[in-house]
Amino acid sequence: PPSQQASSLKAAGNFRTVGVALDAATFASDGRQVADATAIRLPNGKIRLFAFVNSSTSLPGVKSATSTNRKGTTFVNDGGDPLPGVAAGQPRVVSLGTDSMRLFYTASGNINAAISRDGGQTFVDEGPVITTAQAGFEPGGIAVIRHKGKWRAYFSNLEKPGERTTRVMRTATSKDMLNWTMGPVITQGKGPLKAGGSHPFAVVDKGRIALYYAGDRPGFYGILVSTSKNGVTFTGERTVMAGGGDPDIVQVGKKKWLMYFGADLGAEGFGVKVAVSTKPVVP
Repeated sequence: PPSQQASSLKAAGNFRTVGVALDAATFASDGRQVADATAIRLPNGKIRLFAFVNSSTSLPGVKSATSTNRKGTTFVNDGGDPLPGVAAGQPRVVSLGTDSMRLFYTASGNINAAISRDGGQTFVDEGPVITTAQAGFEPGGIAVIRHKGKWRAYFSNLEKPGERTTRVMRTATSKDMLNWTMGPVITQGKGPLKAGGSHPFAVVDKGRIALYYAGDRPGFYGILVSTSKNGVTFTGERTVMAGGGDPDIVQVGKKKWLMYFGADLGAEGFGVKVAVSTKPVVP
């Protein structure tokens, strides 16, 4: 619930909400829960979103929808099943060029990967890439960027309905996105992240990383952002979107980005809103 206390954090002021991208009606679902959207820009300029869709009439899991234009604000259900028969959650897509992409997702206590060569219509499973044993906790959605000649990932402990626990985030590195070397837990010690965070998404620009994540701070709950040069130590925490969660950001122009994030839509249940950048995404 909204806090009565005023937040001492400065606002990044770099995104403005422009509408609802996905809701239960998009997928003709009665579950009233669409969450954890992840975006990729297709060669034709349209945006494809993968998201977790809950339903009482079918297996809850990942579905996809494609924007009706290049603005990336309105979407129609693709009608397919990217990961058939898998109760997958918290997807995160990474472009591999042209029509190829890798989709990370959570299932059976692990972060798993699948690869597509046809624009995300079908995927071939690649198995677990980060396990609970490796992470030291059950991992949630992963964010992957290219930084200083290697792949760097960020992930948090898995959020579960009704569970209140310390929100831990960790980083890892890889040469191929499939075999990961665990790095430090970044929500310990000094700095803004000592207060915890979940479901991170990272953007890199000229070597600087902006990490977006959901966090609970005095006077503020929602999406926050901090920055880093080395990928491990973060500073300058600012507020981005009150009440939002599960951020995912995609570039749609030289200086234009879209952020998709989870939000309570009221009577429609939980869905995904979209915001457009108004300032640099790496503050």
